[in-house]
Amino acid sequence: MRVQILSLLLGLLLSQHISAQEQMFQHLSFPVIQNGKLLEYPFAGGMNAPQFSAADLNNDQIPDLVAFDRAGDVFLTFLNEGTPNTASYRYAPEYACYFPPLQDYALLRDFNQDGAADIFCASLPVGSQEMQVFQGYYENNILKFKPFLFNYPGCSSCDNRFVYYPSVIPGFWNNLFIADTDVPGVVDVDGDGDLDILTFDGAAGGHVWLVKNTSVEKGFGTDSLHFEVVDRCWGRFYETGLNFCVNNISPRPDTCVDFFTSQQPVVDRGEQTRHPGSTLMLYDQDGDGDLELVTGDVSFTCMNMMTNYGTPSDAWMAEQDVNFPSYNTPVDLPQFPAAYYLDLNNDGKGDLVVAPNSKFVQEDRNGVWFYQNTATTGHSFELDTKRFLVGDMIDVGTAAHPALVDANADGLLDLVVGNYGYFTPGNAQNASLYLYLNTGTPTEPRFTLTDSDWLGLSAFAPNDFDFYPAFGDLDNDGDLDLLIGSNLGALYYFRNTADAGNPMQFQQDFNVMWAFMDVGSYSTPALVDLDNDGAMDIVVGERNGNVNFFKNMGAPDNPVFLPQPTLSKLGSIDTRVFPSDVGFSAPAFIAQPNGERLLIVGTQEGNIESYTNPTASEMPFSLVSKKWGNVDDGNRSTNAFGDLDGDGILEMVTGNLRGGLTLYKTILVDCTTSTNATASAALHDIRLSPNPARHWTRIEWPSDQAVQWQVFDLLGRTVARGEAPGGAFSIQVGAWSPGLYFLELYSDGRLAGRATLSKL
Repeated sequence: MRVQILSLLLGLLLSQHISAQEQMFQHLSFPVIQNGKLLEYPFAGGMNAPQFSAADLNNDQIPDLVAFDRAGDVFLTFLNEGTPNTASYRYAPEYACYFPPLQDYALLRDFNQDGAADIFCASLPVGSQEMQVFQGYYENNILKFKPFLFNYPGCSSCDNRFVYYPSVIPGFWNNLFIADTDVPGVVDVDGDGDLDILTFDGAAGGHVWLVKNTSVEKGFGTDSLHFEVVDRCWGRFYETGLNFCVNNISPRPDTCVDFFTSQQPVVDRGEQTRHPGSTLMLYDQDGDGDLELVTGDVSFTCMNMMTNYGTPSDAWMAEQDVNFPSYNTPVDLPQFPAAYYLDLNNDGKGDLVVAPNSKFVQEDRNGVWFYQNTATTGHSFELDTKRFLVGDMIDVGTAAHPALVDANADGLLDLVVGNYGYFTPGNAQNASLYLYLNTGTPTEPRFTLTDSDWLGLSAFAPNDFDFYPAFGDLDNDGDLDLLIGSNLGALYYFRNTADAGNPMQFQQDFNVMWAFMDVGSYSTPALVDLDNDGAMDIVVGERNGNVNFFKNMGAPDNPVFLPQPTLSKLGSIDTRVFPSDVGFSAPAFIAQPNGERLLIVGTQEGNIESYTNPTASEMPFSLVSKKWGNVDDGNRSTNAFGDLDGDGILEMVTGNLRGGLTLYKTILVDCTTSTNATASAALHDIRLSPNPARHWTRIEWPSDQAVQWQVFDLLGRTVARGEAPGGAFSIQVGAWSPGLYFLELYSDGRLAGRATLSKL
């Protein structure tokens, strides 16, 4: 196989996961070398604020790794290779397809002890800050989830998706308010076999609440959840959020301290301040049966570890390490660190991993700190790396914007990536262009990072940043020029002076026209002759979610543009999703075999919108899909297209807010090169006859195994699907419209073959 396929679509279950009108694009990966290192997961999409949990994804009795990144609210799934004493994982994005869409935090725990991990997470409705639970189960050895519904007798106003607890007034219930900035603790606190919740008071903060699961005590067993708030000052301490990682701890186990460190009776009482944001990690440091607590705070870069001198049922945090772990390399992680406890290296001992909990301003390249537990008994955390997993990904910091172009004129498409920037103390806008030259072959691409500040764009940062590259022949001289969008909303133009067929050489055009073409902020340009007058126009997306059209008012070889867009609401496109007021539209155009175009638009939400036959008009374009390819890699999707492996079918490189890239095989024909419409793009030899077909076609492939098949049109819409025995079978095509179609075969849950069919 010429392509290393990291995401093998589980074909037998495909019809259950995607709609009848949507194609799911196949994940790909090609080798990438960065700073002399061959990356393990180059197109996994990067990490900015990951939350880590263990879960058996494929029911092989080996705990795998799940990372939920709140910077984009996306799951990354890794299969554990199971190598003893080694943190060895294989990126397996196909399992993430079966997780529900979540936000803010997601912790996988097995509350009913059935071997299938469940999810404790933030509630989904807009404006709510409760906790809800999804129950895990296996189907064909794939971990899937369904909402867990609670039972609240006599409460007609209770939403049974969320956690409530009995009020002090008999017969009434209160919803458990957890600040959406927080990461609560979900663990068996009192050692009774069921999972409890520890969380800071979401309204006031300072004190930790113990929300006890009383399911076992009430005789329901572990397959049920019944929560009660039993302690509003668990551990007897108070987090002030004022002194660096210093909490006010109580001198006695029977007294609760507050903001002023005064001793108070342990009673139900409120505070006057609002909770700012905290993270909790619990583990038994010394093996005495009670839990220690590691806290992070939104205001600090350090973490506090408090030792429990109490009992499992009555905690008392009487000692604190305010620079944890002070005996090794203390956590120093901007901004708002969160800690997670799980066995990462398969040695049977719990390790520590720390990552930022902020969605935006944070350490975004060296932000996943892995501490191995090196103690024979108990715990001693020693820092192993500050780039766990992310060091094996393409990750340019925050927000990646890819483009594909042959920069060195060797006939291979290279990869250019712009970014918002990367974090350094006092500056998160260290933006530049990254050049990954394709050092592979026409059929086996291989990218090597050659320049992390291509063309010296960093000279404009930090005053301007979020560089978005786009290529096109703007001056009609036969070679490709470079247009760059940015945070300021205007454009930079670099004219290619090398002539066609030569390695690119750029000279910046300082005409003030480019600075005056200001769409507000975060300009994302695409070059296309949209009105078909022979002169290259410019289409620009922006932060507000609309798409602007700038008509070229000059000659084909002398572009002239007015400061204001000719049309500011091209196609009536608006990528904003209520209640957000930002859309971050990012347009790209793809030529189609019939001479028409497909408009692809990246969005703030991460899904990709597609429209057919776009024109220079504000009338609504014909929508193909709001979720084209079922692709959603987190916030701020940006897309580039090219045939990287020479099979005549376009690949799509997608950037995201996390600063990484993902790679997909689309079903679109590459119309920029000569392509045989009946050529097979199959993994196994597939014979279609007749092809072209008018009424039916016979499919033959070298296997006796049963297959599942699907056919898609040029826009990615499912035309037909079914199952058939191996060897040979026929499908009816008489009702289809004339044109090109794509056939995909799946066997044993794996993509087995692909071919192109022409319908007369």
